[in-house]
Amino acid sequence: MRSLVYFSVYWLISALGALLLSNLYEPEANYALYRFAVNFAEGRGLLYGTPIGNVTTFPLAPTLLAALFQLGVEPSLGSFTLNSVATALGALCLALWLNKPLFGALYALLMLIQPSPMLTVMLALALFGALMLWRDKPLLAGLSLGLATLSAPYAVIIALMLAFAAAAQSWSAWRRFALPAAALPISVGLVIQLTYAPVHIALPLPDLSRIAYNAELDEPPAAAQIGMWLAEQTTPDALIAANDAVLIGYHALPRPILDLDSYLMPVERNRFLMIRYAPDVVVLRAGESVGWDNFATTYAQVYQVGNLSVYQRVVNWSALDDHGVDVNLSARLSRQDMRLVNVGIGRTLRRGDLVRVRLDWQLQFVPRQTVEIRLNLLGANGIPVAGIIERLAPEVWQTGAFSTYHAMLLPANTAEGELRLFLSVDINAAELINLQVARVRCVP
Repeated sequence: MRSLVYFSVYWLISALGALLLSNLYEPEANYALYRFAVNFAEGRGLLYGTPIGNVTTFPLAPTLLAALFQLGVEPSLGSFTLNSVATALGALCLALWLNKPLFGALYALLMLIQPSPMLTVMLALALFGALMLWRDKPLLAGLSLGLATLSAPYAVIIALMLAFAAAAQSWSAWRRFALPAAALPISVGLVIQLTYAPVHIALPLPDLSRIAYNAELDEPPAAAQIGMWLAEQTTPDALIAANDAVLIGYHALPRPILDLDSYLMPVERNRFLMIRYAPDVVVLRAGESVGWDNFATTYAQVYQVGNLSVYQRVVNWSALDDHGVDVNLSARLSRQDMRLVNVGIGRTLRRGDLVRVRLDWQLQFVPRQTVEIRLNLLGANGIPVAGIIERLAPEVWQTGAFSTYHAMLLPANTAEGELRLFLSVDINAAELINLQVARVRCVP
């Protein structure tokens, strides 16, 4: 009975405190969890929906939110429910462990500062594990810490501390604690990786600097408004590259999103970014740039809210189909340190297309001089119809597998029929290759 009373008090502190905080309760980072949860609930997998690195190995919180979503509970309300219940459970475990009910109340108040389901669920499970270990139940403690690690990686620190405490009890207690604490997150993580992809992202905890961001707004923040606008104005498969991608990405579900802030995934903001991903829509903050000279002629501004502007593509990007090649560029020097192993270009091109070309390299050493790359599309009569010359400085290159991306406009008067792509590579005025690397076709 005493435990039930404590739990009820702690739940009231958490629930009423969250309601009183209003917009402060909804940190922007929670929307990363919400996107995972909705994708999972709607059958798109435990995925965020990005071109790269979109599998989570901390699936507990989004899975719980997805289960609530299946029952008709929207993610925001589901987050409120999870946070209040998990906070009350964590506070109860702390109060019983320390035999200090006021400590539980203080814990419930402190959890209002960062109300993330990842954090509240992780801490509740970790405190339950500590309570079980204190009551000489190391197996339950280990299972609880294993689940806590599936909610947030920071549980590993608590698990290590409790492992020392279990070892102080006995070798048997340590073994019964350590085995489930380690095996559960490792096995689930491996299953997720093998099921989805060999890459993952770690879901971020809320950023304290952003918690008060929405506190005084009378309408949804700019990123949320833009996400809702994109959901109405673009097709479901439109690729969006955006600043403030967390909030935009949730409201623009299920559209794939590329996070230009690298908050959710690593994105290298270099000269190849736009040609590599060819986004349909770009959302930029005032003063931001994608680092591509032709942006102004390829995208037009169509919408703006606050300091965020939406740019929509007005030129068609061509595809990047593989045309396997294997050319040793260092053959004349009797070396094997620079090879071209593949060329990507659309097999079918349309007049007016912005033609993308991807060159896949294998390098043992970075070139010491600037590399000049010349690409030419030749018509049936052998006359060039499109071409580009680019000079890539040594700092652009990387050893190992590396790709460069290039783009050229196919004129509107290009004759229908076969086109041949020729590549020439010069280093220090010495021509390494000059040969045909692909055959494609121009269609109306």
